[in-house]
Amino acid sequence: MRMRRILSAVTLACVLASTVSCMDDIKKETTPQAAITSFVVGYYKVRFHEKTAQGHDTIIYIKGSGVNYAMTIDQINNRIYNTDSLAYGSRVSGVTTSVSGIGTLIYSYSDDPENKYLWSGYDSIDFTRPVVFSVLSSDGSYMRDYSVKLNVHTVFPDSLLWRQKDSTGFRALDKPYAAIANDTVYNFGYDGSGKLSVSGRDITAGTWSAPVALTGVPDGSAWGGNVVSLGGKLYAVFGTSLYGSSDGKSWSAVKDGVKSVIGNGSGSSIVWAVTPDSSIISTSDMSAWKVQGKAPAGFPDSAAVSVDYPLLTNKSILRSVLVAPGKDSLYASVWTINSTDSVWTQIDAPAKTQWRLPVMENLSFIRYDDCLFAFGADATFLRQSNDNGITWYECDSYVGDYYSWNQYMQLPDGFKGYQGAFSYAVDRLGAIWIMTSDGRMWRGAITRLDKRGR
Repeated sequence: MRMRRILSAVTLACVLASTVSCMDDIKKETTPQAAITSFVVGYYKVRFHEKTAQGHDTIIYIKGSGVNYAMTIDQINNRIYNTDSLAYGSRVSGVTTSVSGIGTLIYSYSDDPENKYLWSGYDSIDFTRPVVFSVLSSDGSYMRDYSVKLNVHTVFPDSLLWRQKDSTGFRALDKPYAAIANDTVYNFGYDGSGKLSVSGRDITAGTWSAPVALTGVPDGSAWGGNVVSLGGKLYAVFGTSLYGSSDGKSWSAVKDGVKSVIGNGSGSSIVWAVTPDSSIISTSDMSAWKVQGKAPAGFPDSAAVSVDYPLLTNKSILRSVLVAPGKDSLYASVWTINSTDSVWTQIDAPAKTQWRLPVMENLSFIRYDDCLFAFGADATFLRQSNDNGITWYECDSYVGDYYSWNQYMQLPDGFKGYQGAFSYAVDRLGAIWIMTSDGRMWRGAITRLDKRGR
C-alpha cells in the first residue's frame, strides 16, 4: 500500500502556500471555489459462503468493482453516498477511489480529525470508518467538507427474514385456512363458539379485524376446509355447491355439483374442481367450465392444493402442479398438467426416497421465487423443488456435517416444530404469511423480493 502523506496544520498551510505559488508561477487565476464533481469507487473484495465438491462449508472472495455502483453527490448537504448498496459481504476497509473536483483534495476520518491525508488515487481508504473528503480552493480562502459513506447490504439478498410486528389484533381461529384477494389477507376458521368466521387485514398496513361469522352459507360443518382465490374473489365448497365472496364475509352459491375445489388461496389462474361423480372440471373465470373427464386412479379429491405458472419456454401455456397426501402413508403424491393437456399425470417418485416429498400433517404448498416449497405441522425446515415437483430437497442450515443447498430459506424459529393447525398465503409484494391456531402470526420475505420494504 502506498504511504499516505499525513498533513499537519503547518503542512496544510504549506500545501496551500505552494498551491497558490504554483498557480502564480504558471500565471493561472486562482478561485475561491471548491467542489467535488466526480466520485468513483475502485475494487474491493466480496466474501461468499460456498461449498467444496464434498459439500463442506468454505469461504471464498471475489473481486467487486465500485464502477457498477453510482455515487450520488449531494452538493446542497455536502454528502456523497451510493443509493444502490454494495453486495452483502463486501469488504470496504481498504478501497481506492477516483475523485475529480475543483481544488486540492484532502481526506480524513471523523473519528480521527487531527490526521488529514493529501488524496491520491493509490490510497487505500477504510470506508468502515466515517470518511470526510475536503476540498481546498486554489486561492486558499475556502475549504469544503463532504461526508462520504459506502452503503453495503447487511443481509444476504436470498435470506428469508421473518417478523411478527404485523400481528396487531390477530385472533386465533381453529382449523384455519388463509386466502388473499384485492390486497387483503383473510384468515378463515372456527371461532370459540364453533362458528365459521373470518378476519382480515390489508397486506401493506393496518390491524387485523375482529373475526365475524360468514353469512349466506350452509352450516359451517359443510365447509370443504379450503378457499381459493381467482380474479379478486374467494371461492369455497360447502356440501356439494361452490360459493363465492368478494369480501370474505358475505357468500352466495355460484355452481352446484362440486365436491371439492383445487387451487390456492394466494391467487390462481386456473381453478380445478371434482364433481360428485369424480369428473374433473376447470375454469379460468368461474363462468365457463371445461370438463376434463374422469379423475385418473389415485387422483386426490380433497386436501389438495395446486399452483399454476407459465412455462419458461412458452409463456402462453400454464403448468399446474398439485400436491396431496397419497395412498402411500409415507410420501405425498404430486400431479401435473399443462393448459394444453386434457389429463392430469402423476409424477413418478424419485428412486431415492430422500428426494421424495413426505406426507406431512397440514401439508402446505406454495410457489415462491420461481421454485416450489412445501412444509407442514411439526416441520423444522422447508422442502424445495426446482424441477416442477419431481425431486424435493431439505432447506436447512445443516444436514449432518454439510450445508444444505439452500440454507437461507428458513421457517420462523418460533414456528419450527409447531404441531398445531396453521394457515398460510403468499401476497403480491413477495411476502409469505403464516398464522397459527394458537394466535401467532409471521410475515416473511426474501430480501431481494420484498417489495414492501422493511
